[in-house]
Amino acid sequence: MLHTEKGKSCPTEILETLAKHNAEGRPIWKPMHMQPIYRMNPFITKEGNGRATTNAYIEGCGIDVGADIFERGLCLPSDIKMTNAEQDKVIEIIKSCF
Repeated sequence: MLHTEKGKSCPTEILETLAKHNAEGRPIWKPMHMQPIYRMNPFITKEGNGRATTNAYIEGCGIDVGADIFERGLCLPSDIKMTNAEQDKVIEIIKSCF
């Protein structure tokens, strides 16, 4: 398995590994300020308002927390009907990616 950082898998690898085990994961929703229709609306960065300093089209110097989470985050399999064994299987699959 390819790793992007020292010992860490990229989100795509995790999703592919889950899919091989018939478990469904997906990328998280794209932040509103990264969607074209909302690109000029205000949003919050670590430094405060990020409007006109960074968005989907303008490279900025601010830390865009939402964009960072979008790049690295995943929605993992979850359901109130998941058994403990199913939860443990998903946990083991994810651990195997690191």
